[in-house]
Amino acid sequence: MKRISITVSLNRSTVQMNEASFVRLENYLGEASRTLALNPDRHEILADLEQAIADRCLQRLPAGQTVISLMELDAVLADVGEVRDIASEPNEPKAEYIPRDSQPPPKRLEQVNEGAILAGICAGIARYTDIDVVWVRIVLVIMTVLSGFTAVLIYALLMLLLPIEPTRADSAALGKVPAKFRAVTAYVRSFFEPAKT
Repeated sequence: MKRISITVSLNRSTVQMNEASFVRLENYLGEASRTLALNPDRHEILADLEQAIADRCLQRLPAGQTVISLMELDAVLADVGEVRDIASEPNEPKAEYIPRDSQPPPKRLEQVNEGAILAGICAGIARYTDIDVVWVRIVLVIMTVLSGFTAVLIYALLMLLLPIEPTRADSAALGKVPAKFRAVTAYVRSFFEPAKT
């Protein structure tokens, strides 16, 4: 008699894998646990690591297959990367899980509440392009004068088209003028949204 698959519980997910994959995963997680042995956040880091492995295993699982093979698990572990305790390294404050494919989130052009005078369009453009907002406002004024106030129409269109940045708890409250512009913008946008039944 031969065992075909083993059901493994990884944080909040269950994955079926063959015995060779189970042994490889057990060794990987054991090494990660030993690496983080002195870290006070060890259990949380290991839970996040298990969840990342489970998610990637389920993504890599070919259609019609229910058991993770050793080859698929090795590819998942290569994607996940190694776990190292950087608290023991000089000049590093704590341990962390370091993914190999970590990238910063993409920038979004949106209306920004923080530092907004009217609708936050200039502040959003400044944040998106990494330019000081004063320079963006100066360019807007020059464009308005030179274009015969066409820039004002473009600004109004951007008020309607650009999404509004979600409000953070630490951001300053909006003044009366921006709040009025936000209310007018929301009212106009309501005409363009499909009717909800």
